[in-house]
Amino acid sequence: MRPLLHRMLYLCLGLGLVSVASADDGLPISKILKHPADYQAKVVTVEGHARAVSTLPVHRGTRSCGGANVYDSQIFALQDKSGAIGISTTGACLPNRTKPVVQNEHLRIRGVVMADQSNPEGKPLIHAHSIDRVSP
Repeated sequence: MRPLLHRMLYLCLGLGLVSVASADDGLPISKILKHPADYQAKVVTVEGHARAVSTLPVHRGTRSCGGANVYDSQIFALQDKSGAIGISTTGACLPNRTKPVVQNEHLRIRGVVMADQSNPEGKPLIHAHSIDRVSP
């Protein structure tokens, strides 16, 4: 009886891991752009190529750095086949701690959607929590 319970437990755990892995598949950017309120404050994964990459000047003011300088923050557009969305990165508390994003780099971004209703254009942004480089 016990081996049967163990097998069923492993099967359930295995199916759970498969569903978690498939739930993290990339979301088309156009879905976020068409229905930003549906994704507000939700964690999403998107994949595409970096466009219009800009590195922000050193600045102060994030809690994670205790109000000290923040280095290597970037903003850029991520473009997939369905559209483009703005991406912001947090940066780091020390210089040269993060690998900067470069133009046309193929990336997988996991982050939180911020759909600002007061924004006149109403375009959502994604604040990146993780950036993975995708090999061609």
